Amino acid sequence: MLESKRIYLRPFEEKDAQQLLKWGGNPRYHKMAGFEEYRNLTEAVNGVKQYMSRPESYVVCLRKNNEVIGLVELYERGLDEKSGLLKTKEVGFLLDQSFEGHGYMTEALRLILTYAFKKKKQVEVWAGTFADNEKSQKLLKTLGFQYVYTVDYTQVSALFSFKEKYYLLKKEEWLKINANTKS
Repeated sequence: MLESKRIYLRPFEEKDAQQLLKWGGNPRYHKMAGFEEYRNLTEAVNGVKQYMSRPESYVVCLRKNNEVIGLVELYERGLDEKSGLLKTKEVGFLLDQSFEGHGYMTEALRLILTYAFKKKKQVEVWAGTFADNEKSQKLLKTLGFQYVYTVDYTQVSALFSFKEKYYLLKKEEWLKINANTKS
């Protein structure tokens, strides 16, 4: 378990399906983060099982009452050793809108980034946000991520209707920024 003063990250459990159903029924999370739509508890249980099958998927919980307030994940960017992608991950995150503006996601991302760089020996972490998700872009910049490029997915397939901005944080930059903070 990864933890800070106010929050901790734990693996998904089946009991988290109700929270996924709540987020999955809110159009805001689809629009801002591309979060999966869940229409009923059965779909949400299947969603939780998918999260449970991914080794670096966590719910963000408040320490004071164990309430689930968000999620954070490290994704594989590729499994080809020759490409170097085993030393790089992508981070995804979502925070319940009722907990925005209190620094919880900043704490959660600091935990997962410290874990990625120090324990998992990653050399870089990427993050993608929808082009109009300025809150997430601001958060990434605060943590030291640098904007790299935008992909217009409407040009890739008629199935997609969005653009995504990609940001990069290199280990040496993270370590430099966080040299004087406790992990």
